[in-house]
Amino acid sequence: MSTSKPEEHAPDVDLAAGVDAAPPLDASRPYRTGIRPGVSRRTVLLGGAAAIMAGVAAGSAAGAPGAATAAAATRRNLTRSIRDVEHVVILMQENRSFDHYYGTLPGVRGFGDKQAVELPGGGTVFAQPDASRVDGGRMLPFPLDSSRYNAHGAGGLDHSWKGGHQAWNQGAWDNWVVAKSEQTMGYFTKDDLPFHHALASAFTIADHYHCSLIGPTTPNRLYQWTGTIDPRGTAGGPAIDNPDDYAPVFAWTTYPERLREAGITWRTYANDEVGDEGTHPYVGDYGDNPLWLFQQYHDALASSDPATRQLALDGGLHDGWQPDSGKGLDVTHLLEEFGRDAAAGTLPQVSYVVAPYGWSEHPKASPDYGAHYTNAVIQALMSNPDTWARTVLLLNYDENDGYFDHQLPPLAEPGTVDEYVDGLPIGYGTRVPLTVVSPWSRGGWVDSQVFDHTSVIRFLETWTGVHEPNISAWRRTISGDLTSCFDFAHPDFSIPSAREVLPMSATQALVAAADADMAKPPVREPAVGAQRMPEQEDGAMRHRPLPYRQDADVAVDRASGRVTLTMRNRGRQGVSHQVFPNIALPFASTPFTVAPRGTATYAWDSAAHAGAYDFSVYGPDRFLRRFAGTVVAAGKADVPVPRVAAETIPGGKGLLRLTLANDGSPSAHFALTANDFITRERHETVKPGRSTTVDWPVDEWGYYDVVVTAEGGFRHRYAGRVE
Repeated sequence: MSTSKPEEHAPDVDLAAGVDAAPPLDASRPYRTGIRPGVSRRTVLLGGAAAIMAGVAAGSAAGAPGAATAAAATRRNLTRSIRDVEHVVILMQENRSFDHYYGTLPGVRGFGDKQAVELPGGGTVFAQPDASRVDGGRMLPFPLDSSRYNAHGAGGLDHSWKGGHQAWNQGAWDNWVVAKSEQTMGYFTKDDLPFHHALASAFTIADHYHCSLIGPTTPNRLYQWTGTIDPRGTAGGPAIDNPDDYAPVFAWTTYPERLREAGITWRTYANDEVGDEGTHPYVGDYGDNPLWLFQQYHDALASSDPATRQLALDGGLHDGWQPDSGKGLDVTHLLEEFGRDAAAGTLPQVSYVVAPYGWSEHPKASPDYGAHYTNAVIQALMSNPDTWARTVLLLNYDENDGYFDHQLPPLAEPGTVDEYVDGLPIGYGTRVPLTVVSPWSRGGWVDSQVFDHTSVIRFLETWTGVHEPNISAWRRTISGDLTSCFDFAHPDFSIPSAREVLPMSATQALVAAADADMAKPPVREPAVGAQRMPEQEDGAMRHRPLPYRQDADVAVDRASGRVTLTMRNRGRQGVSHQVFPNIALPFASTPFTVAPRGTATYAWDSAAHAGAYDFSVYGPDRFLRRFAGTVVAAGKADVPVPRVAAETIPGGKGLLRLTLANDGSPSAHFALTANDFITRERHETVKPGRSTTVDWPVDEWGYYDVVVTAEGGFRHRYAGRVE
């Protein structure tokens, strides 16, 4: 049995060398018939093969594992609120970043993001510095391409605390290739991940959800199960690395204990065969149930009092691992108890589902295997229309492994209580996927509110009223509680179609395709001169309303040369803003937490830089301001002195109101050019001492991005969303 999960290299599990469990290339498996190397996942998605076509035509036909054809359940006495939820199921998978899985998904903040962090040398963080590349010294995201390579078998990369902070690089977010290798930039498309993309497109995906810690698996899982890693070290922490599996090394209170005390039913569903043994990858729990790490659960397991012992049993602990049954390749066996309870309508209020390594999607474990496992969970819920109509499934990933994501994570100011260890920020870490599957989250939505793993507890808090004091005040300020992912007033209780949730026959064929892929060569980085920035698929998703209203402007003191940035938050949720210098100073983040109805300021001394200023501020939901120009000395009146103030105006579609002013003597000539979302250009001439107002339009969902230029190198950029 392995002692802990490796963090700096690929996992110590060989999927092709299983003992007592059939290895992936076992030709005796009946569903391998007719699956050839090179099969396209899109063929599966579109039902091209006869067997898949039959499954899609039948929908979720009776006889398929966990399937259901029953009509939608009738819910009576609905409150049209979160109180209509009766079950929450949490399935946390392993080690995938958002861009790595969903960078090409239409409508999300993916590879088409024009508000990504700009690097001082030109370009954005999508072009990561890579001194080994002779074609420009930068590495772009590249397709892993499962049609040509064993992409689903691509291995793990460094995902340690140390390596994560090297990639973070003082917030510059520009050291990924150095810290992780060129493979960090590899990504999948819909052709590679048809189940995942279909599910996200049918329900709600969060595109600003981050792992809680810059580092490995166990600390991030601790945040989801307990709300903390004990940064003060009072009960076994700070937990910044993976400890030995199953060892009782921690002693702080977990959230399941608080649920138990409040009378909320809960349970961990995990396979009890072998454990985290590398030669049995398709059974056990891969050490991914963090409750094993707490002394109080071991004490409960040893108790002679049945009520006390029940804490450990509900937590997934047991007296000893069972031998490998040889049924690890049958997801219905692995999920037998969960499936039985879902079908019978006897699920607890909160269910934690933990997959074995081979089904967890941890590189090298195939995403196709994870798709089949996830599908089995969903099909189990759908097998009973009453269960489906009362349940929320949260599908998330504990961390990103070492795979790149371009979105800058929120950052606490140095010294923030419970958010730093040894002078380094705990998080947030890299963006990871969250898909919300439920009758209240259907229809193809994207939610861009900031979340992290503590948001899962926050959702449970809002639903149950059971408070978790372990969550830091800063995280409560920055992260939402996931309720924005739902429309409780307009549920759709009907059983999803086979286009929304693929039938089990389809994902079983994906498993076979993953097996066949193992005969293909390993993934390869692009050849010299062959790099291309990926294109995000055309199409749109609907955007959930968010609690933000962000603004930022600068004021120039011409006498002193001081340029003061004021960030304002008129919204209901706190925001993390980060300021970056684009000239003169080292490129690093200066973080600011702007509370609801609060402000924060940042000052630039242009006198120290020959009157020049150039800095950017980034915030959630594509918020970006860049201010560049040269301060005109006080008393100098023979040149235009352009000045702009911007304010977001809500109501209707909303708009961005720009006030263009001229404090100089000659007229100032302003050019306003759309940089994204709409196509528009406008020119305004402002006479000395005068001003004019321009109402800049936003797109269908309230987004804007406009660059304003004028004489003297004046260039201000305004991007974001009007709620």
